[in-house]
Amino acid sequence: MKRFTLLGFVAVLAVASIVLAQQPQQATLRTPSGDTPVTYVVQGGQTFFAAGDVVTALGGQITAESTGFKVTVNGATAAFGSDSRFGVVGEDLIEMPVPPATFDGKPFVPWQFFQGLLRKSSSLDVTWDANAKVLSARPLELSAVAVQASLTNVQGISKIVLTMSGPIEYAIVKEAGAYTVRFKAPIRAPFGEQTYEDPYVQKISFAGDAMRVQLTAADVVADAYQLEEPFRIVLDMRKAVGGPMQGTTTPLPGLKPVEQPGIRTIVIDPGHGGKEVGAVGSGGLFEKDVTLAICRKLASALQEKTGARVVLTRDDDTLVSLDQRTAIANQYGADLFLSVHLNAAVVKGAKGSETYFLSLEASDELARKAAETENATAAQHATPDPSADLKLILWDLAQQEYLQESSRFASTIQEELNAASGVQNRGVKQAPFKVLVGATMPAALVEVAFISNPEEEAKIQTEEFQKTVVEAISRAVQRYKTEYETRIGMVQPAAPAAAPAAGTTTAAPPATATAAPAAPRTGT
Repeated sequence: MKRFTLLGFVAVLAVASIVLAQQPQQATLRTPSGDTPVTYVVQGGQTFFAAGDVVTALGGQITAESTGFKVTVNGATAAFGSDSRFGVVGEDLIEMPVPPATFDGKPFVPWQFFQGLLRKSSSLDVTWDANAKVLSARPLELSAVAVQASLTNVQGISKIVLTMSGPIEYAIVKEAGAYTVRFKAPIRAPFGEQTYEDPYVQKISFAGDAMRVQLTAADVVADAYQLEEPFRIVLDMRKAVGGPMQGTTTPLPGLKPVEQPGIRTIVIDPGHGGKEVGAVGSGGLFEKDVTLAICRKLASALQEKTGARVVLTRDDDTLVSLDQRTAIANQYGADLFLSVHLNAAVVKGAKGSETYFLSLEASDELARKAAETENATAAQHATPDPSADLKLILWDLAQQEYLQESSRFASTIQEELNAASGVQNRGVKQAPFKVLVGATMPAALVEVAFISNPEEEAKIQTEEFQKTVVEAISRAVQRYKTEYETRIGMVQPAAPAAAPAAGTTTAAPPATATAAPAAPRTGT
């Protein structure tokens, strides 16, 4: 966290000039010291408040800087910006449902920004009553559990995530056209009622100590599970197989995690796509075409060998933004994320595979240039993101939790690719690849070959080479899965081999066995 503190407010962000469709309206900011009129607008089902109005009413200051806005309230300093759902207060993140916007040249932020800010700065809880048009800031009720709710639709699944301020017992009941989550302790609801433009969820409402999810059709069902640190309840909404589902779900027990441990879901990311072709070989081969071909084969192989659910971030020649790629992994609750690419180098004759995991700082100059090349390719077809550096910093910090596992995962992939290709070990490296930013699980990026090398360009188009790559990565994932599940106690370690009888000799190790690469640099 110290690195972020040293950055001060260099990382404050610019607010995008987005013209909101609806006209400004007046609401009331209700605080312990009285009521104050404030301006708000509604866009896309989200409520935005004039940042200056609310900050001034709270006795704070908002400052426009060269790249964004800085907010100071009760001695706490925060920053927010465009194209990022994350603001910052001190060293903590403030999550918003959508990025901030501007109206008539003034910054507007989702009301959830103030919810996060005031909880950190003033021990106040913020709620918005759309019917009464009242934004309330009142002292936190420490005996109740605070709830934050979000809804995202990714690849045909509408995921509701309830983030709680602490563990709580609950039960989920399936009703006619709805699901109800009944909490067994007092809660502080984020809102009274909110409607959505979603294929499966029509409305979410809170009343008392219950949350009701109104569905769009009777044949929508949910898979429910919970996550820890922070405590979250997740409902994955989807169409039922075989028609509507009747009856009630089994109440989820106590405070034990419902999700199964181990490697259950793997997200594979074919690099580039659509108008973002990636690197181009001298023979005209596009990186995007090869990565898709390899990843399709890899997905099939992994499903067969590991039994895990495997999801592709794209299954055709479409453009998927870097943010969306890790968002898909997060929304599916992935246990592993692997982004597959082809390398390019100005050094003539460069060949072989390289595997990376995320770091704010590159492990060497070549790693830095590789990341710059991949990041720049995507940036050519994306809207400039003034918040990119801040998001990279924040997610680099967030990835510290998975640093050791990402290192192990990347090392296993590199070992298997080296063994399969016979190419000199290029090692495991760290670099600021933006496609890894946002992954909340062990994540790696593999450059399977150099498309800039004419010999490798010709080779990577062949079925034989692609099969070799797929088999090597599949072995690596299976190895990592077995080793990880052994470490957490799901799988019993293999019994040691019996000692050879006197006078006998042991067989030489398989030709594919290679020395593990040097341990990657783990400091960031």
